[in-house]
Amino acid sequence: MKKLLLILLFFLLLMNFTAICYAIENEFGASLRLRQEIWDNVVDLGAVPSAQPDRNFFRLRIQLWDNVKFSENFGAYVRITTEPKYYTGPYRLTLDNGTNRKRFDQDEVVVDNLYIDIKKTFELPVSFRIGRQDFLGKDMYGEGFLILDGTPGDGSRTFYFNAIKARIDIAQGHSVDLVYVSNPKTDIYLPSLHPAYFDRASGGLYIDHKKRLTGSNERGFWIYGRHKIIDGLNIEPYYIYKKEKEYDVVKESHINTFGMRAVFKISDFSLRGEFAKQYGKYENGTKRSGFGGYAFAGYTFTKCPVKPTLEAGYVYLSGDKTDTAKDEGFNPLFSRAPQWNELLIYTLVPETAGKGGPIPGYWTNFEAFVVNLKLKPIKDMEIKLSYQHLWADEKTNITSGTYKDMFSNNGKNRGDLLAFITNYKFIKNLDGMLQIEYFEPGNFYSDKARNATFIRWQLQYKL
Repeated sequence: MKKLLLILLFFLLLMNFTAICYAIENEFGASLRLRQEIWDNVVDLGAVPSAQPDRNFFRLRIQLWDNVKFSENFGAYVRITTEPKYYTGPYRLTLDNGTNRKRFDQDEVVVDNLYIDIKKTFELPVSFRIGRQDFLGKDMYGEGFLILDGTPGDGSRTFYFNAIKARIDIAQGHSVDLVYVSNPKTDIYLPSLHPAYFDRASGGLYIDHKKRLTGSNERGFWIYGRHKIIDGLNIEPYYIYKKEKEYDVVKESHINTFGMRAVFKISDFSLRGEFAKQYGKYENGTKRSGFGGYAFAGYTFTKCPVKPTLEAGYVYLSGDKTDTAKDEGFNPLFSRAPQWNELLIYTLVPETAGKGGPIPGYWTNFEAFVVNLKLKPIKDMEIKLSYQHLWADEKTNITSGTYKDMFSNNGKNRGDLLAFITNYKFIKNLDGMLQIEYFEPGNFYSDKARNATFIRWQLQYKL
């Protein structure tokens, strides 16, 4: 670990020296995030304990970055990251094709972001961002329903896309993004230091001494509009194309998605929703389609001391019908991250690995009625309570394989989930979080399925 830190510091100091010599502004930063996660029956709901033992582990993410501004219209950003893990529970990291099991995952040191910004060159209303970049925060597309995480295989270590983005500012309140992305299954564009030591030709979460980042080699592009219609009403129409290359159990396919997001807010009342329709086919000629969306209504009681916000909504993601040749299952495209809860992204793996590989978050065949209550009881603290009743759009037909005892193949009731999340800012640079989720499975799962619990706490320090 000491050697890794020295390498990180040397690399950032070199970048920082170059920036100081040529930049008009330079912002160096660092982040240290410590997490503990406890999984109880999370992946297989306890139906196949020999396949998925419970997990209790710590993860330490270290990030160093430099944001450089060379002129009003030209800048660059670089960030490097590593996140070693230590497992204390019954789960162990499996290495060397199953012959070696360890508690410590040393991880890689990776180039997390590396891009240049070119703004309104030649006075044209077009700005470019070229290189490895995140689509989070102010750069997020909507709520991340279809575009959020380009590297779901490494969890929350990184979120980047290898991308070229052009933003066209048509008029005040109206813009369009044109984006091309390339997300390979392992990083082929930039080197990594101290690579992971698990070597496997295919499958698994490590491939050829590199962490698996996606289900397969993925490419795509999208056209995404943002339009302010009137005060309080914004709409975001889009088109997304994605190609998934064949790899391991993932079949090669092409998919086109047309959709729109809308947000309406007046005084303390808000409405937000999104829908997406998908068309495409697999390389063998099998057609695929899907439909998904969500709608939420919320109200904030601003005169109440704790400023509660109450919202209720419905989520629908189509499932694949077992009695047709066509695949009607919804494809989450570039958003295999926690959406409405965290626990279920892992429980989805046994039923979706054939489509997206052994990576969590393939949101499909899913319905939910969600009620959220958000509170601010004291300064710098936020609390979110959530109740979710979950269904499947279609029944499963899983009668063989490791996880066949997990599913009933009869019901559509996935069950009920309760979630509690609190965030607190201790001081300017230090914040913390506690998250607890509890899931009681329904008749979508077999009688062997047990209740599941997901617990996470974290402390994060940022310079």
